[in-house]
Amino acid sequence: MPILLLIAVLILAGGFCGWIYYRREFEVRARGVLLAARLVAVTGVVALLWNPTLPTAPRGAGPERFAILDASASMAAAASAAPSTTTGTTWDEALRRAAALADGGARVLVLDDRVHAADPARLDGLRPVGTASLLAGAVTVAAEAGAREVVLISDRRVRDPVATAAIARRLGVGITVDTLPGAAYNLGIGRLLLPATAERGETVRGRVELGGSTATPPDSATVTISLDGRPIQALRLPVPTPGGTSTAEFTLGGSLAAGPHRVTARIEGADAFPDDDERAAIVEVDPEETGVLLVSFAPDWEPRFLLPVLNQVTGLPVRGFLRTGPDRFQAMDPDGAGATGTAAAAIDAAALERLLSRAEMVVAMGLDGAAAEFIEGPTARTRRLLLFAADAAGAALGGVAAGAALTGEWYPDEAPPSPVAGEVARLAAAGLPPLTGVLPLLDQGGGAALDLRLGGAGEPRAALLLRTGGGRRVGVVLARGFWRWSFRDGVPREHYRALWAAVGGWMMADEPLAAGPGVRPVAPILPRGAAVSWLGRGHEGEEVRITVTDSAAATVLDSAVTVPAGGHFTSGVLPAGRYMYTVAVPNAPAPDSGAFEVESWTDEMLRLPVPFAELTVPAPPANAALQRNRPLRAWPPAYLVILAALCAEWIGRRRAGLR
Repeated sequence: MPILLLIAVLILAGGFCGWIYYRREFEVRARGVLLAARLVAVTGVVALLWNPTLPTAPRGAGPERFAILDASASMAAAASAAPSTTTGTTWDEALRRAAALADGGARVLVLDDRVHAADPARLDGLRPVGTASLLAGAVTVAAEAGAREVVLISDRRVRDPVATAAIARRLGVGITVDTLPGAAYNLGIGRLLLPATAERGETVRGRVELGGSTATPPDSATVTISLDGRPIQALRLPVPTPGGTSTAEFTLGGSLAAGPHRVTARIEGADAFPDDDERAAIVEVDPEETGVLLVSFAPDWEPRFLLPVLNQVTGLPVRGFLRTGPDRFQAMDPDGAGATGTAAAAIDAAALERLLSRAEMVVAMGLDGAAAEFIEGPTARTRRLLLFAADAAGAALGGVAAGAALTGEWYPDEAPPSPVAGEVARLAAAGLPPLTGVLPLLDQGGGAALDLRLGGAGEPRAALLLRTGGGRRVGVVLARGFWRWSFRDGVPREHYRALWAAVGGWMMADEPLAAGPGVRPVAPILPRGAAVSWLGRGHEGEEVRITVTDSAAATVLDSAVTVPAGGHFTSGVLPAGRYMYTVAVPNAPAPDSGAFEVESWTDEMLRLPVPFAELTVPAPPANAALQRNRPLRAWPPAYLVILAALCAEWIGRRRAGLR
């Protein structure tokens, strides 16, 4: 905050306080003292907002040293050249270095998933359990505690080196990196890619990626693919160069029984870091929940942006397919990364028809006459349809009569009455990119949810219709180019998400959910070190009781939770392992139950060490004006002064008879 602005704020605040006491309050004998107390409190608050950096020691005082001990998981890797004083891991050597620095007067901060001070006498009891090396926050804590020099004890697999160095320079903190022994030979499974669901009789194909080699590896490595704990295939992969990857594809065959199947990929042989040697995935064959199926019959950007929105808001399994040939449909990543890029995810038209007939909700894009004829039979009993019409024949599948596409740029108009009017009303003034290819509505069936005007003027045209009838809900989109909203970051993307989330919510409202538990983890395999995320769609506002037991049948969670709006909530972090859960839902004949696991895998060792130069920040010169400093907000006396002034004023006003 510039000093002139600070002075102006203080003058205005002080003048206002004086006006209150001398013009608005009753005249009392001690009003000068009361005003002084208030001015002290106001000045303290303004100073905290300004947050200047203050010295913690006089000029010439020796800088206080801190050591930041990186306790992320990769520090547990076996070292390639560990000294004889250690037991052979990077962590053992790091503890020895931290103890030596503490003996020399340095204060030790430990960074796992939080930053905390460590007692030098109890360092041996620490374990490297952090999920990521994020050092910027630790440097900030050290600077606020008075540090001017920081020694980083880390294997340098840091995720935020740029932010760390920038914060150190801004706060005037020097960083040096202790040279630890490098890790021994290590390989890890980078990714295990498999479809989340599959049809019975379908050949399930997957892909495994190998990466993260260090030291001098052999020429190749063996990866064993197991199905439900039974090895079924051994893959021989070339060992990648450091930072690179090598991949191999595999199949599970077409004889999988209905239900969930656990697939694992494991590297054979010992290496420096076992935690990244195995990954698991769950494939559900003939799932009871068929969820949302999106099919794009023409090349378009829209599926890439809409698919992740539906994946997040519907609470159902979401699958997407893009037509890439007359009888070929390529699977898409539900997170919006596009097609999977492998033949493993391609299906033919017959397989797609089976999926269409069993989907809880179908989203069809690029729907022309031929595509409408293809999906009309399989979706005859589908109760939720969202159709992006490419021509009048495509719109007719949703019972809408439309004409030929109109040219020009069309902009959102005022919201007509509709189930999504609350979201649509925000669009007209949002400055969104225009839509194109509007099909004029010819019937009088109503249901308009979004109107457009050519160039922002002229006659409004319906771009989105939401209609109910015959036991189904149908949405028909009569314009193109919504993806441009999501292509822009910030407000346009939020409006895109809000609109289609509202449409998806309307589609799913007042209807029974697909079969399966109403409250369940968001995924069958959850990441290490993260809070367990749950989805309770359909039970918002209700209190449910969740019981989780581990593989030894010991209860690790027994809690009553009120499901918030949106259905998403979290419980505490669980250690790696496999768990069973039971959810007692009000008025349900029986509790919901299922299984999930928290994987032990981490990508920490798959990252290359950051070069020393990127983490090293020169220490301030010895003759710097302030040898130690910290921001005002880190000084407890500042808050005590403000509280004391407020209390003194309050007591004085009561004794003087003022409110």
